[in-house]
Formats: sequence, structure tokens, C-alpha cells
Amino acid sequence: MKTILTLLGLLAVGSLSGQNLTVTHSKIPVSDITVDVWSANLNDDMSFYEGTFEDFTKQEFGRKSRNDGKNEEIIEKVSIPQVTDKRGDLRITFFAEDGRNKLGLSLLLGYDVWINPDDYPKEMERLKQFTRDYLRFHYAHYYNEFIEENLKSIKGYQRSIDKSEKSIGNMRSQTNRNEEKLKTETNPNRRQNLENKNSQNAQDIERLEAEIPELQKKMDSLNEHIMQLKEKLKFVEDQYYNQEDSAQN
Repeated sequence: MKTILTLLGLLAVGSLSGQNLTVTHSKIPVSDITVDVWSANLNDDMSFYEGTFEDFTKQEFGRKSRNDGKNEEIIEKVSIPQVTDKRGDLRITFFAEDGRNKLGLSLLLGYDVWINPDDYPKEMERLKQFTRDYLRFHYAHYYNEFIEENLKSIKGYQRSIDKSEKSIGNMRSQTNRNEEKLKTETNPNRRQNLENKNSQNAQDIERLEAEIPELQKKMDSLNEHIMQLKEKLKFVEDQYYNQEDSAQN
């Protein structure tokens, strides 16, 4: 799966309302014919959706979709009982419409037979829910991957802080021991050597003590990002279940 875990990518996640599970009906060219799809706007690079669709199909069907040209992913001859009792080719197609980059999900039952609102109205509505299932899966991966990477960074910063604090403790202990030796040491060269070590320890301690708050600040910032991402993830989940309840009612 594509990794998009940069600060720039994090900032590009956008507002809560940007992660929309609402899908609309479109007719687009698919496999040399024009078919009905449920479409949604892209909020990230196409390759990330390709990756999550492969993971989604692996979860749902036990095998991954494959790239079928420049703008499509396909998994052939699959059974989706929650949509139809017929097997078909599930495709996700990436296209542009009204100045927006979009994806469209279609289910082709044969070369010139596909799920559509005229011949398969019930199946078309079920395919709508299946499309939303994928979008929910996509955004869950999207946010959870950010959260995982942030947690890894936090652990790295914490290790650095722990290492610095341990080094500070060791240098202070060494400095105390050197101070005790200086009380009785009369050899000028040895005294100078001990004083040099203490001076170097003092500089190193000062540097590390200045670095620790900066590392802590970075950890606090990442923890804040994680809270924001969890909020966005909850928004997606709430939206998913609210729309599901509305459809049932």
C-alpha cells in the first residue's frame, strides 16, 4: 500500500466534511462501454485508492484486485451475495467529472450486462451500500496509517528522551566522582584532565537538557494530531452508520 505519511500529507487530510461517504450515480466508460457506477470524489492521490481497493478486495474475496489499465482496478468473477446472486467483474474506475477527480464502482455481469437502475434497481441500491463499505474501509486505512506512523514517531522521540536523561544522569554521577577525586588529587596533569571532563560534561548536559523540551514539544504535537485523526475517523464511522440507518428507514 502506498505510504503518504508526511506532514504535508497530514495537513492535506482536510476538514471533517471533506471525508464524505455520500456517493452519486454516474454513467462512465468502463471496459469500452458506458455503464452505471456509484461515484465519489477523490481526496487523495489515485494510487492510494488503488492500494486500499486491493486490500478491501483481499478482505472481502480472499484475493486482490489487479490493475487493468491506466485508470482501473478489477477483480473478476466474484460473488457478492449482499448485492446479487450473480457473479460478475467488480471494477473501480478513476475518471474526471465537473472538474473533480472521482472513482466509480461498477459490477459487470457480462460484456454488455451490468448492474443498473433500470434492469437491476434493487441490486443497484445494494451496490451503493457496497461502495460505501469500500469508502469506509479506505478512510479507516487512511487515518489509521497516519495514526500508526505518528505513534512510531512518538516512540522514537521518547526513546531519545530516555537516552538523553540516562546520559545526563551518568555524566552527573561522573562529575560528582571527579569532584571527589579533585579534593585529594595533587598531580597537575590529572587535575586538569578531571576538570576538562567535568567541563565537557557540563556542556553536554546543557545541550541535552535544551533538546529534551523540543523533543517533548514534537511529541505533544503528534499526540494532538492523533486526537484530530481519531476525531476524523469517528466522523467517518458516524456518517457511515447514520446513512445506513437512514437507508433502512
